[in-house]
Amino acid sequence: MKPLTATTIVLAIVLATQAAPCRGQSVGPPEKIAKPVDQAISIRQATQKQEEKWRLEKEKLTARFELLGQRLRRLRARAGQLRERSEAAKTRIAAKQKQLDDIRQISAQIVPCLKELNRQLKQLVAGDLPFLLRERRERLRRLDALLQDPDVTASEKFRKVTEALQVEAEYGTTIEVYQQSIDIDGRNRLVNIFRLGRIGLFFQSLDRRTCGFFNVAENSWQKLPPKYNHSLAAAIDMGARRRPVDIVTLPLGRLATP
Repeated sequence: MKPLTATTIVLAIVLATQAAPCRGQSVGPPEKIAKPVDQAISIRQATQKQEEKWRLEKEKLTARFELLGQRLRRLRARAGQLRERSEAAKTRIAAKQKQLDDIRQISAQIVPCLKELNRQLKQLVAGDLPFLLRERRERLRRLDALLQDPDVTASEKFRKVTEALQVEAEYGTTIEVYQQSIDIDGRNRLVNIFRLGRIGLFFQSLDRRTCGFFNVAENSWQKLPPKYNHSLAAAIDMGARRRPVDIVTLPLGRLATP
């Protein structure tokens, strides 16, 4: 039903006052009629203002409700993404934990193996040709201290042991020339040392008149006939890179047997 306007109310009241004499009723003064009309108009205007205020408030609340609904949908979507990430993170953490457990298990097994390799390296150096003994023994001493240190990780211990193995292995495929004081016939003499891999260790006096080799079987330096001076001098020059590589003849002697 369409609401009545203020004009409609006034017209209805006027008609009512005009119709009263026909029914034998008396009509009051105009002031008594106008006052209720003004009150009705004021009430209606106040009602309309209140309705307009409610309408605006409803529109604001509706807009806020829609905005909150959008935010809620975004938050739910974000929560779903975070749950997926959380599950993925839990899976990765479980995998990393398994790796750590495997590493601890491997570490417990590999350290004794590394100590055994170090023991074998010590035996190798002790029974090998006596070249660079101070350097090689110092490397083994540091390696032994490293393996005994509980604060060093198993990976670092493994790296150092493999590094030492690689250095010792490279000695078998390289040649080297250096000077060293050795005992020859009961005399300590400074000579040039020529190392031929791990096969042979030779010496030659600085004046190139005396030469010899290290006899592994007897664990001593022994002289060679003077005829090998020329070949050994050439080998020393090649090892020192003073001349191009060429073929030389050197006695290898007998291999030591265990």
